[in-house]
Amino acid sequence: MSLRRGFKTEANEHARELRAELGLAPHAPLSPWALACHLGIPLMRLSELASIEPVAVRYLTRSAPDVFSAATLFAGYRRLIVYNDAHHPRRQAADLTHEISHGLLGHPPAPILDQFGCRQFNRIHEEEANWLGPALLISEEAALYIVEQRLTVDAAVSIYAVSRDLITMRIGVTGAQRRVQRRWVRADSC
Repeated sequence: MSLRRGFKTEANEHARELRAELGLAPHAPLSPWALACHLGIPLMRLSELASIEPVAVRYLTRSAPDVFSAATLFAGYRRLIVYNDAHHPRRQAADLTHEISHGLLGHPPAPILDQFGCRQFNRIHEEEANWLGPALLISEEAALYIVEQRLTVDAAVSIYAVSRDLITMRIGVTGAQRRVQRRWVRADSC
């Protein structure tokens, strides 16, 4: 499935605009926790539900932590994101920006399960959130900055607090390596 025409450009614009609203440089790291606060989206750690549902929380945080990452819950049009705080903070960042992306894109609430109890989701909405979430964490400018500064992937992971895979993916999809090399070649030829 492919994203609608112009969506990737819109995702880059979202990343720029939100950084500007937060007073950050276009290449600066973006905290999903600060972004959620800025957007008025409350966050809840899964562990906060342990007193209400101890068995379920224990299962989702210890026995099978990969079963649940994050979800957006609705009360009318108000959103609340519940996220699995048993995951590594870099994974939490990706999970949160994925859910925040659904909100930014105005994706409407939908039932999580179908009539048979099976997980259901809108493939187009998921694809959009799968693209926008990483674009928020590693903006086009951040990908270019990482390459321009000749940062190692490990250094970029430390600065941006995201996974190696996310850094590598964003450098690749933005063409940052190729774009920066072209700039260097032009500068050398002058």
